[in-house]
This record gives sequence, C-alpha cells and structure tokens, in this order.
Amino acid sequence: MPTILFVMKYPLHRSENLKAKFDGQLAAARALGWDAYHIGWDQRGLWLVGDGSRVLLKRGWLAAMPGYDHTAIFPDLMAAVRRALGRIHVDVLYLRYMPTFWGAPRTIRRVKAQGGKVVMEYPTYPCQAENDRFFLRRQVFRFSDSILRRIQPMVDLFTLIGAPCVDGMLHGRPAMNIVNGVAVERLPLHAPNTADATIRLLALASMSGWHGYDRILSALASYQGEAQVRIDFVGGDGDGSLAAWKRLAETLGITDRVTFHGALYGEALERVVAMSDIGVGSLGMYRYGLAVGTTLKLREYMARGLPFLTAVEDPALPEDAAFALRVPNDDTPIDMAEVVAFAQRAKQDADAPLRMRDHAVRNLSWEGVFAQVLGRVYP
Repeated sequence: MPTILFVMKYPLHRSENLKAKFDGQLAAARALGWDAYHIGWDQRGLWLVGDGSRVLLKRGWLAAMPGYDHTAIFPDLMAAVRRALGRIHVDVLYLRYMPTFWGAPRTIRRVKAQGGKVVMEYPTYPCQAENDRFFLRRQVFRFSDSILRRIQPMVDLFTLIGAPCVDGMLHGRPAMNIVNGVAVERLPLHAPNTADATIRLLALASMSGWHGYDRILSALASYQGEAQVRIDFVGGDGDGSLAAWKRLAETLGITDRVTFHGALYGEALERVVAMSDIGVGSLGMYRYGLAVGTTLKLREYMARGLPFLTAVEDPALPEDAAFALRVPNDDTPIDMAEVVAFAQRAKQDADAPLRMRDHAVRNLSWEGVFAQVLGRVYP
C-alpha cells in the first residue's frame, strides 16, 4: 500500500473550518487505497497522525503562545516532516502552499532522496493578491517565495485551485487545475423550510475581504419589500472584515435583522444551517482581480443541498443551475428583491436538495479529485 503524507496547518486541539477540507482529502486518499498520514499540532507540539495512530514528532516550545500558528509553526512543520521520514516511507508528500523558511529545501531534498514524489497545492491561484493584502504579510511572503524558488525544481506536480494554468506547467514543472472537493457523505442533507415564511440567508465562512459580505448587508438595508429577511453570519474573523461588517450593520441600522454567531461547529452549526433557506457565496473576489473561483463553501452548500447565491464563476457548477443565483461580480448593488424571490422558489422546490447532492457526488467529491492527482504522480 503506497503512503501519502499531508502537510498543512492542522490543529488537533480545536475546531477550524478548513479541517473539513483536510479530513476530506485524507478520507479520499484512504478510499483510493493509500495509507494516509498528516502532521497535526496542539499545545504540546507536532504529531504524526495516521488512521487511528498518533506519535509525537517534535515538542513545540512556542506552541502554547498566541500567534504560533501564524509564525513559528512553519519551520516547525518542516522539522516534523524530517522526523516523520525517519518513521515512515513516504511515496507522496502533499504540501499545501504556505510560508516556507530555511528548513524547507532540506526537507524536500530528503523526500526526493528517499524516492518520494512532491505535490504542492495552491489553494488560491494566483496567490499574489492575497499575499499582498497588508504590509507585513507582503514582506513575509516576499522572503518566503525566495526560499520557495529553491523548492520549485523538486516539485513533481503543482495542483492549482483557481485560474487555469498555462500549457499544464507552472515554474517550469507539471501543473494541473483541481477544484475544491467536499466529503459529501459527512454533511446532512438540507430540507426546505416550507413552514416558515421568513427568508433566512446564511453567510458561512472565515470572514475575509474576498467574501464581500458588505454587499449583502447593503442590499438588506435597501430592501423595501414585504418579506421578513434575516442574515446569519457564522464564522470567525479572518482579516478584520468581520469587525468591519459588524460596524456596517450598526451604521445601516439593521442589527435587528442580522446575527453574528461567531464560529460554530457540530450541532450548533447544524441548527443554524437547518434554519437557513439559501447560502451566500463569495461576493467580493473581483476586488482581488478574480473572476473565476472554486470556493470550498459553495461545494459544501452543494453537498448539503442548500441553494445559494454567488458572484464568482465556478467551472464545476452547471451554467443553468436553478439552485444557484448569480449576481454581478462587481460593485453593482445586489437586488434583495431578486434574492427573496429566489429563496421563495427554493422553499417550494422539495427536489432541489437531492439534485444538488447528486451533482456533488458525481462532480465535486475529493475522491474524484485525488484519483486524478495521484494518478499523475503515482501511476
């Protein structure tokens, strides 16, 4: 059985939205016949985690300090990978793009010396706009990318989520576009709320600028129709946008119709999702120069069978999908009356959740994505 080691920021001691993606990737690799491991971290240090096993690789002396997962974790991850290589043979190292520092080239050379292949995933491609969002982040990634250039010749395959790669190559190495997959079977199937006339919108995300949720808040404030409309915001603050949107809701005078729940998980999250009529996708990606995106959140809405609105073009979604309302990917005001009409139709379409789930199973599963990726590097 071949072995794959995933390297990403995976917290073992707390819940985070991205863990659903990582768990889906791990499960997909195992379903395809691979022995899948990942590096996880908690306040004690970094662990090698397999299917039912956990071994401490490296004590993290700074791991209990605030901000560890944005700073010292990156060199610690590379050190942990080197120690993992002494315990398991790695046929494929699957590395999520992240800040890379001095130990990274040495780590990748060791993987290659043992006959392993290296796959690097860009979860947002191109990444420049995101890396340049503010001054300190820009400096970190400029230095990081100088180290990354030493790694690039050793990468066997780049996987890109976002804009199409040119001629199947990136940095002179093979590349392929993939979509954000989802573990469909892990998510409950949505049931339309026919008994409640209130229109409930769900904005579920780690709140960041590209979500553009100020647009939906402004649309709610401008709405003059008769329907009762509420928006539930579920998720923590990614880059300061959540705090800005809270202030905007107060300025617009709509705090009685908007609830900011913070991050929710498990049963608390499922209760809010069950009450919702439509999900809200990313509405501000044009501000980062993006017209096409493959966001994980839309895939989760799709797998749940929750109709949604979105501004960005997504190649994995059918053009004429009745369960998706497309709004302009620009500063054009969103027409809340149109959103309400869409939600009211969704309430009456009892078959929509099953149609959406079927599309997700056939087109958006992580197993299908990884069958293509692993087939490229380990035929």
